Amino acid sequence: MKKIYLLLAALLFLKTSFASTHIIQVSNNQFSPATVNAIVGDVIEWDWIEGFHTTTSLTIPSGAATWDQQLNDGGVTTFTYTVTKAGTYNYQCNFHASLGMVGTINVTGALPVILSSFGVSPGKANAAVVAWATATEQNTDHFDIMRSIDGNNFQKIATLPAKGNSSALTNYAYTDNSLPAAYRYIYYSLSIIDKDGRQTLSDIKVFRNANGTAKLIVSLSPNPISRPGHLMLQFNSEKNNTMHAQLFDASGKLVKQDDLTAVAGLNNGHFHIGDVAPGTYTIIFTMDAQKEMYKIVVQ
Repeated sequence: MKKIYLLLAALLFLKTSFASTHIIQVSNNQFSPATVNAIVGDVIEWDWIEGFHTTTSLTIPSGAATWDQQLNDGGVTTFTYTVTKAGTYNYQCNFHASLGMVGTINVTGALPVILSSFGVSPGKANAAVVAWATATEQNTDHFDIMRSIDGNNFQKIATLPAKGNSSALTNYAYTDNSLPAAYRYIYYSLSIIDKDGRQTLSDIKVFRNANGTAKLIVSLSPNPISRPGHLMLQFNSEKNNTMHAQLFDASGKLVKQDDLTAVAGLNNGHFHIGDVAPGTYTIIFTMDAQKEMYKIVVQ
């Protein structure tokens, strides 16, 4: 038995000796992904795509170092930060926080559990199968399956007991039969709890709900919109892509247009309306072969 625990300790050391790097894209006035799960010692990397932004710490765990870095095409385009304390790290873009450009890093300590795999695949009858395997377990109590419709706010949907102590490959699976029909993309993660109540969070996985809404635009607000203003939107994308937005007045004249950078999954963005004349406008969004048209009122 002593040899088994020594082996588990050695494997845990190897696991935690090689930190993971989590990539966050900075574009379109959003951090993508806006929420990241990490383990103490991991590296967070912000990669600039477009715009003029900052990544700036707000509330972070006691003892962790603050940061404030501009990211733009004329200067720094990549910034890295190592998380050294467990807890929640909240940060923002100083220029666009009012437009929702904020992010969260959830950091937990490493437990003597090594996940050899974790993924989500389609199941039967409009279901998602959340499956994972552990290479080793020590003092593990249970797994909480967490689900989100936006990749940021997660809720527990199920709990599965763990084997507890094992040095052999152990497979687990949970079938989610209650997928939210209004959303094309659904996000999952695991919360691993040991018998002492300590927790480790897995990476976040995105699942494409084939029976979810096929709409490009998920939401537009506010409408009516005041001048000058920003039209906030959520939109879907099948892959890393660009969505084209065009604003037409009542006569059909093109007034404004812009391109919004997208990542695979649910995206947040904004369209700067500016100081156009009050009235009713048509806004057309186009991504690849998909096109959608909406009416907005400018006051």
